[in-house]
Amino acid sequence: MTELGPVAWPPAPIRTERLVLREPEVRDHAAFIELLASAEVHTYLGGPRPRDEVNRAVAEIAERRPGLFVVELDGAMIGQITLTRETGHLQQAAGRVELGYLLLPQAWGCGYAAEACGAALDWFAGALPGEPVVLATQTANLRSMRLAAKLGFTEVERFEGYGAEQWFGVRSSTTPFEPSDAARGSSCDGWSVG
Repeated sequence: MTELGPVAWPPAPIRTERLVLREPEVRDHAAFIELLASAEVHTYLGGPRPRDEVNRAVAEIAERRPGLFVVELDGAMIGQITLTRETGHLQQAAGRVELGYLLLPQAWGCGYAAEACGAALDWFAGALPGEPVVLATQTANLRSMRLAAKLGFTEVERFEGYGAEQWFGVRSSTTPFEPSDAARGSSCDGWSVG
């Protein structure tokens, strides 16, 4: 896995209390299109991409992409987690490993993002001990700001970018993720896998 260093990819599926983090499969095609074309998911990411563009891009996702985990609940994809070495879209993150996450709106508010990101970060800390992870999000994205704090990211700076105020944080690889009692036992009545 050249992007992250000398790590064998893909790792064995990572299992949490409710989720599985695994590499993408062909069966995830429709869920990727829904995720990447969703206006709601991309509210703070510059807006949704056109479905035909997403459909072409999803074909590449099915190929092995180091650092990309599918988040699966009860056998269905509900989102993605990425750990990628940043190559330039953010000057602050250049050369560092950046955490990214997208979940389908039906999965919001259930603690799944914290559970999945925590598991991915714990895996990363074991695979590349001592290497910090960075995260950038719009300050207007309150859910993402709360998640960053819950995951142990600390603010480094705020800056203007992409037409909005951005928050940039870093997390030490020695910061273990401790799921809160609420996330550990929460259920999500609004979620149904189909």
